[in-house]
Amino acid sequence: MIRTAVTATALATVATACASAPEVAPPGRTSLGAVRLVAYSGCDDLLAGLREKAVQNVGPYGFGNVMPMTARAEAKADTAGAPEHSTTNVHEAGVDEPDLVKTDGDRVVTVTDGTLRIIDAATRKVTESLDLTDGDEPGVPSDLLISGDRALVMLRGGGATYRSFGPPRDTRYVLVDLAGEPRVLSTIEPQGTYVDARMVGSTVRLVTRSQPDITFPQVRSVIPDAERVKRNQEVVRKAPAEAWLPQVKITDASGSVGKSSVACDRVSHPADYTGTSMLTVHTIDLAQGVTAAGTDPIALAADGDIVYGTGGSLYVASNPRWWGMPFRPLPDAPTTRPGTPTGSPGDTTSP
Repeated sequence: MIRTAVTATALATVATACASAPEVAPPGRTSLGAVRLVAYSGCDDLLAGLREKAVQNVGPYGFGNVMPMTARAEAKADTAGAPEHSTTNVHEAGVDEPDLVKTDGDRVVTVTDGTLRIIDAATRKVTESLDLTDGDEPGVPSDLLISGDRALVMLRGGGATYRSFGPPRDTRYVLVDLAGEPRVLSTIEPQGTYVDARMVGSTVRLVTRSQPDITFPQVRSVIPDAERVKRNQEVVRKAPAEAWLPQVKITDASGSVGKSSVACDRVSHPADYTGTSMLTVHTIDLAQGVTAAGTDPIALAADGDIVYGTGGSLYVASNPRWWGMPFRPLPDAPTTRPGTPTGSPGDTTSP
């Protein structure tokens, strides 16, 4: 269950040039008011609310995009761990955070370029490796969590920056058995982009952000932005509930595939939201693996790109300054007419 923060505290540290400098009082606590989530009463209520908000926020070129950034502050203090090895720095005791490298003291587990590697901590040699991308996605960003003999690899995808360097990639959460030769137990493919995750005990909660699956008309003619917005609003008003409801595909070790969507009664919303994005929280117990309930997802009609977790709560906040601007299509480049002479660099001869 997601719990929301009611107040936020701003902290400031003031460095003084000399002992006689006047003291500066820290800023006071800023109240955010009563922050709460309200569940939709059903699919009709959900559709009406999301359409209304999305119509108000759609632009001339759709909903825009979100840069694939993950806001993760660096931990300032070491986690008290076993004396024989160190663990990933975390903000909260008992709450593990994803990283590129994890260790249990006996082995070091890493993931780079879509390949999981297990290194013997004593000999410092790679003992096992597992390619999770079939070698077709070099440089794919990824994160890692481990619990016992299970590892969860979060392969990022769907971001505008990554797409610009190659074909689109899908976000995937891959559960791997580390006992003996590593093998994939299941692969979860959620709709949207991976934001962040937190693990308490062996239970992982992953936050994914998606946008409505709505295709807007591609207008080649030059028309005012106001007219583009009007056309896009008409498309939003006709979009079905399924356009907003996040989907997930799960493939087990045998290759069997299951697909599902978040149910309407498992979607909530804050008092103020845009209707242009959806946050989904997937839950996986690494000790049990993916059960018949799948990832037991819940969704929020909200924006978010910052995740913070404690032992009993998960917080998701938004930082609009990091969001990308709406995508504006570039005009088609003029083509050279057949028979039109072209000059070479430095050629000053008129045709």
